[in-house]
Formats: sequence, C-alpha cells, structure tokens
Amino acid sequence: MIFTSPSVRQFALAQMLLAVILANLNPIFSKILYARGWTPASLYFVTLIIVGTILLIHEYIDFDRHMRWQMRKRDFIGVLVTTLTGGVLAPLFFFTGLQQVTASESIIISSMLPFFVVFFGIFLLGERFKRQMFFGGFFIVCGVLVILWPDIQSFHLSRGVPLILGSTFFGAMTTIVHKKYIKHRHLDSVVLIRTLLAIILVGLWMIIFEPQGFQIISTPENIWLILAVPIFSFILPYFLFFNALKTLKAIDAGVIEAAGRVFAVVTASVILGENLTSYHLLSMLLIVFGVLFINVPLTKLRIVPSRLMEMGPLRK
Repeated sequence: MIFTSPSVRQFALAQMLLAVILANLNPIFSKILYARGWTPASLYFVTLIIVGTILLIHEYIDFDRHMRWQMRKRDFIGVLVTTLTGGVLAPLFFFTGLQQVTASESIIISSMLPFFVVFFGIFLLGERFKRQMFFGGFFIVCGVLVILWPDIQSFHLSRGVPLILGSTFFGAMTTIVHKKYIKHRHLDSVVLIRTLLAIILVGLWMIIFEPQGFQIISTPENIWLILAVPIFSFILPYFLFFNALKTLKAIDAGVIEAAGRVFAVVTASVILGENLTSYHLLSMLLIVFGVLFINVPLTKLRIVPSRLMEMGPLRK
C-alpha cells in the first residue's frame, strides 16, 4: 500500500519473514520425527487434529460473526475440491516424498510452487502472460534441474522427487480452484472446514491402510517436538503470512519467500548435518532470481504466486 507507514510495513515484513522461516522448517521437524518412528500419514493426521482444535477454538471466540458460515453451493464444491487437493494430496505427497529426499532438497524442489500457480493461472483462469513470468519460470525450473542434475546424470531419480513435485502441483491447483469457485470471504471458516474434512479422509485412509500408525499416536515419545510441526510450521505461519499480505506487495512476498528458503536450507544443513554442495548453492541462486521475477501478481484475480503451501495457498 502506498500510504502504509514505515513502522506498519516493517512489522508486516517481520511477520512474513517469520512465517516463511517457520513454514520452511517443517521438513526439518518432520525428518527428526521420522527418525523416531513416525510415518507421513500418522504425522500429518496428528497435525490436522491439533490444527483443527486450534481453529475450532479460534472460530468459537468469533462465533458471533454469523456471516462466516453463510456459504453457497459453489463455495462448498470449491471447499470439497480444495480439501482433496490442498488438504489431503499435497501434504501427504510432501510428507511421503520427504522420506526419500533430504530436507534441503525438499525445500528447493518445492520452489516449483509459484511456477505451477502461474501456469494454472494463465491456462485455467485466463490470466495475462507476462515477460517476467517467463523469466521467473525459466530460472525456477533451471534451479530445480540443477539440484537434480547428479541424479539425472546417473539415471537414478529418487522416488521422492515426483512426490514433492506432485505436492507443489496440487498446492498450486488449490490456489486456482479457490480463486475460481470459492467466493466466501472468511478465510478462517474455509480453512477450518477443509481441515475437519481432511481429518476424516486421512483418518479413514489410516484405518484402512495403516492402522498400526495409531499406536505411535497413542504413545508419543516427545509431545513438545510433535507440537512443533502443527503449531510452528502450520498455525503460526498461516496467521502471520495472510495478515502480512494485507499490507505488503507481491515483490515483498517474493523477496522474503526466497530469503526464507535460503535460511531453511542452511538450517537443515546445520541441524540435520546435510551436506551442502555447489549444486545446492547454484540451485538456490537461480531459484531466488526466479522467485523475484515470477512473483508479480496475476492481475485479474490478484494472486501472489509465492505463498505458503501447507495451510494456504488461498487468496491474498
């Protein structure tokens, strides 16, 4: 906003930076829990329960605002579709793929999210193609290819790579479907319904295919580490990110999103002992340029391509 005071803008920048850093620490927390016996489905199921509980409390406090629940048929259809794409498939693909790749690689590969957002925006929403989008997409794709180049040369691509890419694919689709079908303006209500539906779907999947996963849920070793994933990687980033977007511009989100990923990659190297090679450094450099180029809003519906993948991505 043009007339935003420096102090307000600086506070919003700090909020978004914290949100991006916390969200990108998710692979690190998850890797630690995987080493303690947690599975992708069990970890995400517990995350959904905790996130759903917190959102229910939040909605109960504001329950006097009845307009939050006046949704139309089109809204419910959009919520059902985005529950499947962004509430079930995208997170499960990410958590499962994370077992096969390093945390730093997952952070870099998931940088394809803004590329897919722009792709769907142009072909499904009729957004206008811009030169910056081409250059941004080119740099992002090149950055992902660089980190995968050793595997490509050896003709041995990890099974986790297509899963992480699939996660960003479905995450981007969530943004586009939400923009196209959901006109309900209360984002918290939409996310709450989507979370509750996801709990049911993921819970049914575990009952049928992974009933043993409930055993580790019933006897967790470290409750504080388990709480770190839903609270620090989902809930806090969700509220901080979308609150900051009310004030900041698309270029601000792009700069911070790129910086947050670099910080997360370095943190993964320090905490998990992952080796950072020249491929990682070159890949991150290309992706930073790509995000800065591509992060122009899609003007028709004002979509900011770079956004959080887990609790969002929804609307600006």
